[in-house]
Amino acid sequence: MTKFIAALFGIAVLSACQTTPRTLTPGELFPGKVLNIQAPNSEGWMQMHSSNQGMIFVRRGASPNESYAARVFAVALPQSQDRDEFVALVKQRNQENTSPERFSSIEVNYEYTDKRGYPCVSIKGVADDTMAKTSSGQQVLKLQTNSLVCRHPGQQGKGFEGFGIEFSHRGSTLDEALDIQAEAFIEGVQVPEK
Repeated sequence: MTKFIAALFGIAVLSACQTTPRTLTPGELFPGKVLNIQAPNSEGWMQMHSSNQGMIFVRRGASPNESYAARVFAVALPQSQDRDEFVALVKQRNQENTSPERFSSIEVNYEYTDKRGYPCVSIKGVADDTMAKTSSGQQVLKLQTNSLVCRHPGQQGKGFEGFGIEFSHRGSTLDEALDIQAEAFIEGVQVPEK
């Protein structure tokens, strides 16, 4: 749904790349020069990917075919004149990077926020993943996402204009507590103080 992958740029989130899954300590901190990333603060999370372009964490849910993912990624964000244009840019990029053949949108909301002290767009959405691959074959599952896409305050003009933070749930039913988990993860990703 909100696979806001866009163009990824090399950033120094971490100094080492990692692609072998490893179990995480709840709330494990990954400090960096550009972003400090805190893993989700609950049991069962695995780090699936780490590179200079971002990180991906995953865990299984309690029900069959249920999963959670949390990721942080670099994103190219061309200049915009004002907050409305910035929201429109994020919405356009999100729509361009969402497969209409696979995801059938039920609802999606975009909202500008500057509560971090720099421009961000909050994205909350629900879609049907019509091609979800599961252990019992292909199924239709619900995909909930809660994301924040921001302009990085210290990286303008350095080839890395912004970053995205996304927390998602995929399963046969919706997770009514997703917003609480997502907001905690999103809050755990911060620009380091200088």
